[in-house]
Amino acid sequence: MDDATPEESKPKGIKPAKLTAVVVAAVVVALAGIGGGYAYWTHHESTGYHAAVEQAGKADKALMKAVDEATATTYKADQLKEPKLLDKLDDAIGKAKALKGVPEDQPGEWLAWQLASAKKANATDADEANAQVKALDAALKAVRDSRLAKELDGAKDQLKRGIDSAGKTLKDTDGKVADNATRDSLTKAIDEANNTLSKKGVTDPKTYTDAKAKLDAAVKRVTDSKAAKEQADAEAAAQAQAQAAQAAAQSQRSYSQSYNRYGGSSRGYSSNRGYSAPQQSYTPSTNGGSSSSSNNGGGLHIIGGGVSDGLDCSQAHCNPLG
Repeated sequence: MDDATPEESKPKGIKPAKLTAVVVAAVVVALAGIGGGYAYWTHHESTGYHAAVEQAGKADKALMKAVDEATATTYKADQLKEPKLLDKLDDAIGKAKALKGVPEDQPGEWLAWQLASAKKANATDADEANAQVKALDAALKAVRDSRLAKELDGAKDQLKRGIDSAGKTLKDTDGKVADNATRDSLTKAIDEANNTLSKKGVTDPKTYTDAKAKLDAAVKRVTDSKAAKEQADAEAAAQAQAQAAQAAAQSQRSYSQSYNRYGGSSRGYSSNRGYSAPQQSYTPSTNGGSSSSSNNGGGLHIIGGGVSDGLDCSQAHCNPLG
């Protein structure tokens, strides 16, 4: 085309100056978009990180509290109905103590990737701590329940033994107590103890131990009453024995006095006042072989075959009778 061609008929396009302006504007928009997206990402990760740190802190504190509670009481195998549960509790405590938590290093506030990594670490720590708290609580509860079950069994068994013993006491003391009302009270206590023994769903050993204490008190009242009767009976027997001994002693004294009066007392009859045989003496006679017998006591006198009563025949002038 030549210069004669009209201006309106020439091709239209973007002028170079305008094109440069458009490119610059696009670059600015792109950079602004990238910067805004990164800022949003950083803000999001920062918010999540701080929330994760808070959750991890709460979980760690809860875990420390659970460990302290689990180790506050010392349990023994013979205290449990299932002794092997202690092994599970010890294992849970060991795992809880092994948790290390999260590093204390703080990520850069404008480093989104560090914030994201720290957020994940704290979230993992919180999950592990929470899981371990549950495991530790379950193990501790199992141990406590096992100990309670054994205590319940022991208390229940003691009550059963107490009932058997109380029944024997009741049988053995029939007619042997000072106050039979104590046996009536024991009968009632045995009935109540049997009712307690048959209860379902008992969860407190005190239910059995209280019934056992009440039963023991009733048994003691009966045994005390039995002892009181035995003491009273012994005292009565001793008094009766003393009275019998006193009566026997009085009877013996009466017999001795009667005997002495009639047979052997110096205050009673004397045998010296009774019959005494005459004492005789023999003297050879000088008159033709005759003999004489003399009674010095004044009895009969025999001289030469004669008898003289009350005469002194020792003289020559004594004449024989007859």
